[in-house]
Amino acid sequence: MKLKLILLLIIISSSQFLTGCSLSISNFSENITKAVKSNNDIETVKQALPAYLILLDGLIEDDPKDEDLLLASSNLMNAYASLISADIEMLVNENDKNLYYKKKLIRQQKNLTYKSLQRVSKAICIYDENLCDLTSLKYDDFYEKIKSIDEEDMNILYMLGTSWAAWLQANTDDWNAMAQLPQINLIMETVISYDESWDNGGAHMYLGVLNSFIPATLGGKPELGKSYFETAIKLTNDKNQMVKVLYAEYYARLTFDEELHEKLISEVLSFQNSPPEYILINTIALQKANALLATSKEYF
Repeated sequence: MKLKLILLLIIISSSQFLTGCSLSISNFSENITKAVKSNNDIETVKQALPAYLILLDGLIEDDPKDEDLLLASSNLMNAYASLISADIEMLVNENDKNLYYKKKLIRQQKNLTYKSLQRVSKAICIYDENLCDLTSLKYDDFYEKIKSIDEEDMNILYMLGTSWAAWLQANTDDWNAMAQLPQINLIMETVISYDESWDNGGAHMYLGVLNSFIPATLGGKPELGKSYFETAIKLTNDKNQMVKVLYAEYYARLTFDEELHEKLISEVLSFQNSPPEYILINTIALQKANALLATSKEYF
């Protein structure tokens, strides 16, 4: 029954694309994103997203140079990868079954974030030939490209930055991947130089994570990361609880600040009444907070 429903949704969606009477690609992507964000049932969203990803794969096969299709696909892949990431963190019991499942999920997360990055990279190249191959440039060349872009390019640049950051988070065990951290930092810094409140403080949240990957003793800038996290909390008016979860996971744990860790996790666990656009992300944040709580005594 569930499979029939999914197939029906695909057929309906495909008909709307083909006739052009109901929804444009951008409207379709926007409406799906809104529906996903306002859903508090993680399992339902997780089961539904692959159907739409396959639909978009088919449409991209038919028109591989459609910028909107590529960006829509990249967005949904990142959403799905974030759900998988939450599942990975819930597997705290290291028995053989969990280890096997965890490795499988990690591979899936890496594949999704890689494909997402490839698609947004292709989209930005179609958008502006001068921005082709950004992810393969050395930092000095990358810096010159980024500093030459205009304000109207910020949206697609930010989409590249979020996909690149998601890929990096899935590959922190790879030092070649970690070497690309300065480029992603520059993207986010460029975005907030145009608009500090971009994506309701989302760029600050990413910068908080990116600056809290590496300890200060190894050249990292966790205190700068802390400042970005605090700014992100203010810009969202404390509505996005994922900021606090990431603050606890990346900064508090990196600096062994148990008091801050406990405070942040407690605030997430007691949070209620999410606005519609934050329902899913706060549901995932609650799940991740419980996972952090379960391992906090072992960590500190």
